[in-house]
Order: sequence, then C-alpha cells, then structure tokens
Amino acid sequence: MYGVRGAFGLAVLIGGFVSAHTAEAGCTRQIINRSGYTALVSRDGGPWVAVRPHRSQAIRFHQSGRIDVALTCGPAAGPENAAFRASYGTVAVIDRCYIQFGDGFFEEQLGGGFIGRKDTAPLALNNPRQGDLVVGPAAGACIAERSAITARY
Repeated sequence: MYGVRGAFGLAVLIGGFVSAHTAEAGCTRQIINRSGYTALVSRDGGPWVAVRPHRSQAIRFHQSGRIDVALTCGPAAGPENAAFRASYGTVAVIDRCYIQFGDGFFEEQLGGGFIGRKDTAPLALNNPRQGDLVVGPAAGACIAERSAITARY
C-alpha cells in the first residue's frame, strides 16, 4: 500500500517538475520613443504598430523571432519611406527576453552585444531592461513643412 502511494507521489512530483521546465516563454517589454519621429515596430513580419513621439508601447515576446523598426514622419508614412530602418533578432526563453545584436565577440563570456562593436544608433537596445528598445532623442525629428508663402499685392 505504501509502495503504490509512494510511486504515485513520485510520478506526480516528476510530472510537475517536467511541466515546469517546458513552460512557454513570456516577457512584456517596452518600446520607448524619445525622438520626434514616429516609430513603427513589427514583430515577426506582422502588422506595423505606431509609437508616437514621446510615448511608449508595451510589447510581449512569446517566442524567439525578429523585430523590425522604422522611423517615419507621422503614422501615415509607411515603413518604405522611413528615415531609418533596422531589423534585429529576438530571443525569448522562459522568462528571459532580449534583442540580439553584435557579432558574437565574447558572447559566451559577456553576453550578446556587451561590447559595442555594432552601431545601433539612434536605437538603444536591451536598455533599461533586457528586451527593451529605446529610440533616443538624438534621432532628431521630422522637418516641419512650411506653409506656402502668400503675399498681397
């Protein structure tokens, strides 16, 4: 009797341990736009989401993939007319999510992108938290279109 209960308890314990280690990835991170541009963000080739100037947008990573970023003058301008455009790989493993960049130099020892060997300006990746993306104020702003000059005669 004790052997059957013990075996059943052990099976439940092992089953719970295995299911805990096969958990799905899930991290909520931020796209922060501190520039005068409208940031368009697409995940894994999906629809573009507009993050207006001086605003932020939450993004949820469920699995590893790709993130595309385009800086445009207004949400009506599409990513094909972007002033800046970049694409980066993303990694989502259980509760750890980050944006991959760099060339792998000392990646195992220091982590991906630790040494700034690849310029990502005007973006700051994995800052302030792993997986966050910040469009810095140094990106600039759109040039305001001047209205037509009229004169009276």
